[in-house]
Amino acid sequence: MAYIIIFSIVSLLFVFLGIAISRYKCYWLIAGYNTASKEEKARIDIENVAKHMSRMCYLIAFILFLGSMTSKYYSISILPFIILMLVVIFGYLFYIQRFDHNKKNKAETIVIIIIAFVAFSITLITFSFGAEPNKIKVTENTIIIDGSFGTSIKKQDIKSIELIESLPEVTLKVNGYSDGGFVKKGDFKLKSGEKVKLYIQSNTGPYIKISTVNNDIYINYKDNKQTLASLKNLK
Repeated sequence: MAYIIIFSIVSLLFVFLGIAISRYKCYWLIAGYNTASKEEKARIDIENVAKHMSRMCYLIAFILFLGSMTSKYYSISILPFIILMLVVIFGYLFYIQRFDHNKKNKAETIVIIIIAFVAFSITLITFSFGAEPNKIKVTENTIIIDGSFGTSIKKQDIKSIELIESLPEVTLKVNGYSDGGFVKKGDFKLKSGEKVKLYIQSNTGPYIKISTVNNDIYINYKDNKQTLASLKNLK
């Protein structure tokens, strides 16, 4: 629920931003225009710039809201929606350049292209590494969950290891990764208020539950056979 609330608030902010620019002519909200000189402003078709900037804000709000709802109720990764949002942003930024009749040098165009490339790359890399399954290593005295947001568990701290078919309701990410869908890893909080560690790759069971003196840890993989093999290895 907290996930939807945050995205809903951000979506509303973009809606208000679009209304402020288009209806109330708050052109000072448009980056670059408020710092331009009078001569430069005179060569900018601000009415058309504002019209397309407000449309961009509305579209971003719609994409964010749709992405949050889809990922929440249909367990679909929010990555495609983030990529679509970036395409919309940079697409509009390139398009509205036609309404700015000030002379531009090649360096400005190159900078925009580089920023767009970096933004796409960071997004793809972040989601790629975050979605990578965590590997379980068993040593003489420790169970190591390797990978991003991994952890280690002393065998003496383990109370039980069991297989369960359903996961308790998760309400909040404390410190970890979530693609907005079913992939979750790191520290999360359950509806009961209990803090747990999740390494989840599928929204369907079974799940391995490791109960320790500190907290509970839940693990599963997309392939049920891998989950069962991991359980056998742990026991």
